[in-house]
Amino acid sequence: MKKQKAETEKEPKRKKGPLLFIVFLLFLLIIGGAGYFLLSASGVDVKEKVFSALPFLNEESDQEASSQSTNSSNTQNQEMEALQKKIKEKDLEIENLQVKLERAKAEIPTEENSKEIEASTGEEEGSQIAEMKNLVRSYESMSPKNAALIISELKEDQALDLLGQLKTEALANILAKMEPDVAAKYTELLAGEANVQ
Repeated sequence: MKKQKAETEKEPKRKKGPLLFIVFLLFLLIIGGAGYFLLSASGVDVKEKVFSALPFLNEESDQEASSQSTNSSNTQNQEMEALQKKIKEKDLEIENLQVKLERAKAEIPTEENSKEIEASTGEEEGSQIAEMKNLVRSYESMSPKNAALIISELKEDQALDLLGQLKTEALANILAKMEPDVAAKYTELLAGEANVQ
């Protein structure tokens, strides 16, 4: 019986050891969880601290970091290629603009060209003035009735130019033969031109 008592007394001692170990592990787990929660709540990156403290866990983070750096270098290479492509496009655009500028410079009239242009313009104006004087003489020699009919059919600006160059007597006779509203309109416009000049 003594043996049985001794064995029964030994058994509870054996059960206390693993039980104490489990309680100790639970205690550590609760303390660790509470610490993790408190540190995370205060803004500390616990995961990073643990990975940096434990070298066997660092290998995984090194692999992640190397894959991230590979991804970022690929992205940087793509961005650099896109920027180089844009630079080439801008260079082509600059070349095209330079060609256009050279063409525009070639088209700018020189002094000799501008003198020729002025001379030809002057000749044209001189011939137009001569034509207008001939036209005015023709209207002055027409009967006022016929001249009034023709002038009434002309565009307003042409009629004004012609009427403005007629002698006073011929102008009065032609206006007298026009419809009253047309004659009033031209009289008003001629008076307005006289005030401007």
